[in-house]
Amino acid sequence: MTSNKRKTRKNSIILWVLFCALVCYFVATLISLQTRVKAEEQSLEALKNSYQEQLDENSEIQMVIDGGDEADYIERVARERYGYAKPDERVYYDSSAS
Repeated sequence: MTSNKRKTRKNSIILWVLFCALVCYFVATLISLQTRVKAEEQSLEALKNSYQEQLDENSEIQMVIDGGDEADYIERVARERYGYAKPDERVYYDSSAS
């Protein structure tokens, strides 16, 4: 009987170790998946913001096309996006705003 008890005890220890290893694997996988989901949610939020900005720009361009005020639009884009200025114009930058 002692031999039987030893085998049962040995089997139960092996099963317990395998069960703990399996639980650790599932916990690690769950943490990894949660991290990946969080990263994808942040990426989705950035894409939504970019999409909304593009929609705003498209509607602004459409208003310019409909209204025919292209010169003001081109001047504003040149100033804001490319930093251009008129030939005799002085542009001042506020360095403390950063």
